[in-house]
Amino acid sequence: MKYKSIWLFINKYLNEGKKVALLVVAESSNSSPGRQGFKMALSENSDVFGTIGGGIMENNLSEFTLSLMSSENDTFIKRLYHSNTSIHQKSGLNCGGRQTVIIKILTRKDQTKIEEIIKNLTQRKKGELLISESDFSYNDDSDLTEIQFKDDKDNWEYKEQVGFTETAYIIGSGHVGLAVSKIMKSLGFYVVVFDNRAEVYTVKQNIYADEIIICNYNEAGSKIIENENSFIIITTSNYLSDTDVLASVINKKVKYIGMMGSKRKIINIFNALKEKGINRNLFSKVHTPIGVEIEAETPDEIAVSIAAEIIKVKNIR
Repeated sequence: MKYKSIWLFINKYLNEGKKVALLVVAESSNSSPGRQGFKMALSENSDVFGTIGGGIMENNLSEFTLSLMSSENDTFIKRLYHSNTSIHQKSGLNCGGRQTVIIKILTRKDQTKIEEIIKNLTQRKKGELLISESDFSYNDDSDLTEIQFKDDKDNWEYKEQVGFTETAYIIGSGHVGLAVSKIMKSLGFYVVVFDNRAEVYTVKQNIYADEIIICNYNEAGSKIIENENSFIIITTSNYLSDTDVLASVINKKVKYIGMMGSKRKIINIFNALKEKGINRNLFSKVHTPIGVEIEAETPDEIAVSIAAEIIKVKNIR
């Protein structure tokens, strides 16, 4: 699940009694390689997970962070300028950007907070991470919609919603469903796959799904969480199952509903839904034919097309 792995990495070393540094890009600008929210964990024995941008800048910061492990302080902030001519602290890069990196040295006393983050990520709940010069906390709720960073010299504060991720509900796990699962997982989505056939090869081979639900397609809607982080992708194998699925989910208050199919097939499905008494005004919320038009032919190409459309919808504010 999105971001969960880094917290598991941290927790592993805290369990062993080792210190772990959490590095967070609090802000960045221009062509800086590390974007706001990027995270890296570095154990006291130099094991690394994640990235804050890579390259010489990351190597230099890693060495600097290791030198801090024995410090009495546990919270630091570095303001880096990616320019050889800058009068400020140089990062080692020359791309013209800048970024601010928070370094928080974590010990066993922080483990309860780390475990709470892992718990919320597992349960797909939201929470708020707060890091400042004097505080490292995680609250079990958050109304944040974006990262907040206030920087007033020594009086700085970083807030981020952690633990409530975008979920891709892929209904129909044939070859396209499998390909979509793979690409959505790589984009950081929590992937839930539905199919009514437990024995199908593409269901058994789906190693990308966080959950696989075997059920009748007309029951899929009852298992979907309604919020702005839910994306429904209908990729079943035939007209009847597509009709059952769409009837089950079309009333859901989610960010995105997309369905595969030719224009004629879609017209027939919409007509069938009208006969079921479903309001035709709901049809406009369905992205169909699904995906960005790129003349996709193979399952992998179709998956790219679908993912591109979802990214566009997701990032519209």
